[in-house]
Amino acid sequence: MRTLILTYPRQLAEDASLEGKFLQLQWAGRASLVFAGLDEHRYHNQILARFLSEQGVPHRWEGPSSLVADAPGLKVIGGGRFRLDPGGKTLRVWDASSVYGRFDASALSAQLAGADPPWHGLALSVA
Repeated sequence: MRTLILTYPRQLAEDASLEGKFLQLQWAGRASLVFAGLDEHRYHNQILARFLSEQGVPHRWEGPSSLVADAPGLKVIGGGRFRLDPGGKTLRVWDASSVYGRFDASALSAQLAGADPPWHGLALSVA
């Protein structure tokens, strides 16, 4: 099964770069990558909360920054930052989520290889 790749904002301009944060996770037996521009979400837990809402997964906030998901099959692998340049066909990823840890770079490469544009065919740079 191909990796589900979601982007916030939903529509990406073909030639506009996007920079933000991303999460790599497993849900219901499917690998998922969720990319969010900084204008959409500034924190990894906000990205996860939106994903869970859209998937109909029960979750709640305990305090201003602690997200609790009631989903035994959910596994957040990690997160980081990204810069997508569709015109230059490059994706640069780096950093780690302070809550979820660092993403799995080798899995990320394989996940992107089977993706639809704009994610397929990108030169991936991992720092």
